[in-house]
Amino acid sequence: MIATELIGLWETCPYDYGSMESSTLALRTDGTGWSTWANIAHAMVVRRFTWNCPAAGALELRYTTLISGTWEAGSATLATTDVQGPDDTVLLTTYTIGHDATAMAKDPFTALHLAEPIEFSHNFALARRDVHTKDDPARGTADHA
Repeated sequence: MIATELIGLWETCPYDYGSMESSTLALRTDGTGWSTWANIAHAMVVRRFTWNCPAAGALELRYTTLISGTWEAGSATLATTDVQGPDDTVLLTTYTIGHDATAMAKDPFTALHLAEPIEFSHNFALARRDVHTKDDPARGTADHA
């Protein structure tokens, strides 16, 4: 089952105050998606997955591919790829969605709170509901979704 309230592009930006890293989470309507981790030193990891909701308030990610490299300055896309290979990690977590506000956000936002972290974060803010192919930071790799 796909929970429509999870569909969208989620980011940690409003929670990144003082952090040297950030993360995004893309959950697409077709049950595919990706997560990213990036740091100020231009390192980036993109992990592709399929996702579903086995029960109300539960989210399962079945990772398929891990891609790491460096991100391009002025862009959130991979400029180089150092490692690309299979990833068979399965993550099962519970979640809640609500409203939140932080010092980094001008206005309150829709927030996704997770019991288990995805990449490094338990908290994501909804950037937008539509997730596009151009949003995939590893779109130039061989197994592009």
